[in-house]
Amino acid sequence: NIFRKFPNVPYVGVYIVNRPGLLIRDPKLIKEIVLTNFSSFHDNDLLVDEKVDPIFGGNPFTNKGDQWKIRRANHTPQFSSGKIKNMFGLMDQGGDRMIKFIGDQISNFGSCTIEAMELAAKFTIYNVSSCALGIDPRTFDDENAEMRVMGRKIMEPNFYNGVKQILIFILPSLAHILTVRLVPTEVTERFKELIREQLQYRKENNIVRNDFFENIQEYKGQKVTLHEMLIQIGGLFLDGFATNSTALTFVLYELAVNLNVQHRLAEEIDEYLANHKGNITYEVFQEMPYLDAVVAESLRKYPPIGALTKICTKAYTLPPTNDKAEPYTVQPGTPVVLPLSALHYDEKYFDEPHRFDPTRFLGENKRNIEACTYMPFNEGPRACLGKRFGLVQSKMMLLKLISEYEFRLSPKTKTPIEYDVQSFLLAAKGGVWIDIHKRQK
Repeated sequence: NIFRKFPNVPYVGVYIVNRPGLLIRDPKLIKEIVLTNFSSFHDNDLLVDEKVDPIFGGNPFTNKGDQWKIRRANHTPQFSSGKIKNMFGLMDQGGDRMIKFIGDQISNFGSCTIEAMELAAKFTIYNVSSCALGIDPRTFDDENAEMRVMGRKIMEPNFYNGVKQILIFILPSLAHILTVRLVPTEVTERFKELIREQLQYRKENNIVRNDFFENIQEYKGQKVTLHEMLIQIGGLFLDGFATNSTALTFVLYELAVNLNVQHRLAEEIDEYLANHKGNITYEVFQEMPYLDAVVAESLRKYPPIGALTKICTKAYTLPPTNDKAEPYTVQPGTPVVLPLSALHYDEKYFDEPHRFDPTRFLGENKRNIEACTYMPFNEGPRACLGKRFGLVQSKMMLLKLISEYEFRLSPKTKTPIEYDVQSFLLAAKGGVWIDIHKRQK
């Protein structure tokens, strides 16, 4: 609302509860903040004690200053194209398990109704558990599988989790004083046990597996501590499950209500599989521009986090808001809001922004998108480390699902979508339910 109320200024003063800050409207200034003058805004507006909440507090997303530099340098190699390619086969297996699960559901009646977030959670937790811990979490076999229950304890939309997330993301200083944890103690302790068990099992059985767990055990020739392994594995669980499940839920929603888009995507998938004799490779997604565009457009409409708040770390002078105004110097400690979702819905940058149109991200249209008007993963040095992993995982789910099945929005879904205010990440109240049946190819 504030973004729309002041259409002719590059930035505007706001209050974040009781803290004065700035909301940046101009993409050129956003580019200055996240790229050109990153050193003046290098910290996110979070204050999480790593001793209290090791998994979230140790995540590069929450780290500040030199600690962030060290952690990012340590974590970045694990998300290289080569490392993701090594884990591609495990994601492929996850896709096959999902297809079998759906097939079992529809075998008796010819169709089934499934909640999209739950299906996405089963798939993403399977992948993350397989890649990060080398275990089969049995998410497609047991509604209350251990890893699924752990995911619910962290992110399930409810009053308790909602209050925690508001404190952590909106009132970080108060959250710090109250020692609020995003990841419950019992989940953290169970992750430690799983890591110890996996280390012992691989050592005793002389197992070397080219996965995330294997890759993070050494950094620059030095053995990584259990604490650092916990941070990386827990971080992949948070990013690969929580934010990715959210993104997948809403792309499934859009495909369910825009059947023309779903059918066009199915044609691209069929053509690729026919040309490659049904084989799916890591390079597959380079040959599927429409699949890429569908995911990108969904992330435009439904970025997992609607706004990102930075903290000024070094005094920085902004240009005047108009010809009669003076330049404004942002002082260290000032929160600066980057309104990601508002930019994604600004008609100045995206025609008919409420319409789901993947062609925005094809060819010349994609090249003409103004810098820093589309930022679902942030930009610059603080861009999401797990971006590549998340995109590959999302595309794998869509490819597997649409190659075998067609789906429509179930009447069980409340429309228009009403967002659940108890969740910091986007979540549809009542869920997104889809009716799935076998495709007639």
